[in-house]
Amino acid sequence: MSAKLLCVEKVNQDTREAQYDRVIYNDNRVLKNLLLQQDISLPRFNYFKQIQSDIQPYMRKVVANWMMEVCEDQRCEVQVFPLAMNLMDRFLCTHDVKKCQLQLTGATCLLIASKTRQCIQIPVHLLCHYTENSITPNDLRDWEMLIMSKLRWKVYAVTGCDFIEHLLQELDVSNDSRIRDHAHTLLALACTGKY
Repeated sequence: MSAKLLCVEKVNQDTREAQYDRVIYNDNRVLKNLLLQQDISLPRFNYFKQIQSDIQPYMRKVVANWMMEVCEDQRCEVQVFPLAMNLMDRFLCTHDVKKCQLQLTGATCLLIASKTRQCIQIPVHLLCHYTENSITPNDLRDWEMLIMSKLRWKVYAVTGCDFIEHLLQELDVSNDSRIRDHAHTLLALACTGKY
């Protein structure tokens, strides 16, 4: 018996988006599983108090705002920025980072998140350009291996983006793109001001 797979897509300006899947959004087990998985992928403690000796919360906020601007400029998928912030927070729970390495950490997390959550990664040379060439492609590649190893190659994380569509379906406002856009904006702002 052969089964045919059908992927129905709608074209939305520059991107293709899959249509609503009733199986995913009408089954409460999916939401319960997301909640369970989210606990696994959260930073475990306040790394400013336990791990970090050189960076401060305001520095994280500056780098987070820079990362958000890069994502906006590159028109990244909305999931890239929250995942990059999650990766950075989890990495900072494992490794003491110097001030001069924080932007490199953010750029590397953007690279990993773009590889994970969108079809086309942010090019390495562009990430270097966004840092005004204060980092090199080799720096990015070395830190990518460091971050991946410190996170034990567990780069997937459940972020707020994964909940937005479920909540919009539950509230019966999934057809209102303004509410969806506002939800993603609030999520991005929440990611920048964690501490």
